[in-house]
Amino acid sequence: MQSAKEVIFSICAGEDRDTAGMVAMLIWVLWNNRNNKVWNDTHETGPNLGIQARQLWMEWASVQRFQQDKEYTVQQHQSVSWQKPPMGWHKCNVDAGFHNVFNKTSDGWCFRDHRGNFVLAGTNWREGQYSIIKGEALALLEAMKAIAQRGHSCYFRIGFEKCS
Repeated sequence: MQSAKEVIFSICAGEDRDTAGMVAMLIWVLWNNRNNKVWNDTHETGPNLGIQARQLWMEWASVQRFQQDKEYTVQQHQSVSWQKPPMGWHKCNVDAGFHNVFNKTSDGWCFRDHRGNFVLAGTNWREGQYSIIKGEALALLEAMKAIAQRGHSCYFRIGFEKCS
């Protein structure tokens, strides 16, 4: 019988990157679930753990592909500051935070005009732990509702920008 260490090394050596990464993420999710049971007296069911591991792996792999597609130069490794949107446009930045101890997800959003001036912002707390994509999508949805309530018609272009 192989030890856990031998099984993990075998997977890393014999499987493709995606399979090995998915197994590593599943092991991390299982360990995290064990810690939540020991320290917080909460845990997820087996199927939920598999779904969570797959979602986390897909998010991580997506970010890695995005970063690898970019050509890196010394200048690109330097901090990038927030950029104003074009004249006549508004920019909406969103973010989500995860608070495992409280089983909550927080999110926030902020609109700025083409001069960089504050227009409108909001924050929310939600029960449950959402994925990064879902947390930020919910923040964007709230932002869209809020700006529409003010009578503005909106066109959204989704993009990613590193803020410093």
